[in-house]
Amino acid sequence: MRAFTYPRAARQANCSLCLVLSTLLLVNSATSQEPESAGATATETIQEMTSSTAPYAMSLEPPMKVRAEGYDYDHEVLIALPASYSVSPERSYPVLWAMDGAMLFGLTTGTVNFLAMGNRIPEIIVVGVGHPSEEGMAGLGKRTFDLFPPGSGIADEGPAEDYMKSLGADFEQLEPLLKGDKFLAFLVDQLRPMLAEKYRFSDDHAYFGHSAGGAFASYALLARPEAFDRMILGSGVNTLSLELEKQHAETHDDLDVRLFIGAGDLEANNLGMSAQRIASRTLLFAENLLLRQYPSLELLTKVYTNRDHFTVVPLILTDGLKHVYADEAAKLPQMPW
Repeated sequence: MRAFTYPRAARQANCSLCLVLSTLLLVNSATSQEPESAGATATETIQEMTSSTAPYAMSLEPPMKVRAEGYDYDHEVLIALPASYSVSPERSYPVLWAMDGAMLFGLTTGTVNFLAMGNRIPEIIVVGVGHPSEEGMAGLGKRTFDLFPPGSGIADEGPAEDYMKSLGADFEQLEPLLKGDKFLAFLVDQLRPMLAEKYRFSDDHAYFGHSAGGAFASYALLARPEAFDRMILGSGVNTLSLELEKQHAETHDDLDVRLFIGAGDLEANNLGMSAQRIASRTLLFAENLLLRQYPSLELLTKVYTNRDHFTVVPLILTDGLKHVYADEAAKLPQMPW
């Protein structure tokens, strides 16, 4: 197990932040005027934090390769364990399944680590699934096969489809290669129980995906509604998911999930993004779900201003984590910052 480390500049910034937090801790513990009964939990938490020598950063497990059933190549699986994992052997943890492996794993684990440190979310295990960076763009390109099931579509008939074909992108030609259904089975039925034998998973599973990973979220949500308790869907819904949503509404009267959907306004000002209906279809999907008025659906949708397909990701992840874990965060001690 190796520690999660940061570049020197990041460490210096963290040190400055730690000084601020430490000062807040001392001031609040010394000057709090709250009644003893109301302030006891926060005071005890502060005392415990300032005297503890337990780790405060997540740790990374060695990468592993796993062959999914129905595949002729391996996936890389990356795992980050909560800071308290090594010192709390009796404790089990919720799990966040993050797509695109190495590309988004650093952002995901760093965000989770910091939010958990401030009790904005509970401590969770992060599992990243994708393809190793060493495979280059050829490896990254396999995400298209993983994240779109047969029957998917990204461009509507008309100007969107015409534009995509002008770039040489004919999604119909990829149909025989799409394995999204097999990939979903791999995540839920093969990889999850395999990792649960080694790591202390609780029965609480969340999903985060952006772009093609967001499109896969919309598919997984309706193809296997019971598979994930919480989902963060960023900028992407394929045409199949709109049909699945309609079918679900015809046969179900509820959808039990905490769901965050996000997109950037500048995605609608980009030709490629517009041709794939990245912003409009994502919002249409969110609006349809809202209009169903499912009693157990906890849905929050945000459109971010002056954010494109890449710069919107950190905001979607941060706000998404805070929304989907809001129920669990409410049980944590409230910190004085």
